[in-house]
Amino acid sequence: MPVQLFNPKTIAVKEFEDLNEELDFLFNNVFKTHRSLLWPVEKGWKPPTDMFETETEIVVVMDIAGITTNDLSLRLNRNVLILRGLRREQSGGGKRKYYKMEIDFGPFERRIELPAPIDPEGVIARYFQGFLEIRLPKRETPLVDRVEIEIT
Repeated sequence: MPVQLFNPKTIAVKEFEDLNEELDFLFNNVFKTHRSLLWPVEKGWKPPTDMFETETEIVVVMDIAGITTNDLSLRLNRNVLILRGLRREQSGGGKRKYYKMEIDFGPFERRIELPAPIDPEGVIARYFQGFLEIRLPKRETPLVDRVEIEIT
């Protein structure tokens, strides 16, 4: 009887996403590729992201160089931060012969589950020199609604 290593009917979506992130880390850091093996193409690429917590806030920093704030959408849905965007490919003249292609273009979406409830009134999102920094002040009670966040 053959051994089945992966059964999509039994593996939870969260576990699948965790596995995909671990494989991405392995391939991005060991084999130096930015292409995901398991993430569907329609989900797009995933900008590198750092998240840390202080006593008063959670800070998320994303490397999204080459994107304008007009091509970004940021919202807070309960305890999930959702960033959607589009990196447009630089138009160049004529036919190209690539020797290396590591920069991802196209749409992306990052959903980040936050480790603590957030006060949406105090959220600050700044985009500077290719990095989006989102400062999310903590609060005692969880958020129950969806909130759009302006990026400056």
